[in-house]
Amino acid sequence: MPGQWKCEEDILCGVNEPKDRESLTDLEKKHIPVVEAPDKVRKDESFQVKVEVGKLHPHPNEAAHFIEWIELYCGDTYLGRASYSGGASFPEATFKVKLSHAHGPLKAWEKCNIHGLWENTKEITVE
Repeated sequence: MPGQWKCEEDILCGVNEPKDRESLTDLEKKHIPVVEAPDKVRKDESFQVKVEVGKLHPHPNEAAHFIEWIELYCGDTYLGRASYSGGASFPEATFKVKLSHAHGPLKAWEKCNIHGLWENTKEITVE
């Protein structure tokens, strides 16, 4: 339909993910939250999940351009949030997590004050 807005053309509309994981753009490298966690964990046993933004290519961290927050989910279940302000600290967060079952992959979202919401996932198995 002519004149209809297409969300995929606007990085501030919806959740951004890499278009081609084998060939990331610099914008994607700056914004993709990298999720580090074990591939397998034991049911109801604590483990750590580290999420870093700017690990693949440094992201600015200044008053005018910064990561506002990082959130962690398992599937659609909220697990935690770390908030930041411009010029504060490198945007990374470590979460202590305990799962009784895997109801989807670990999913990290991060919000850049200029470039919107970005997502990355990591598969995990609960035994």
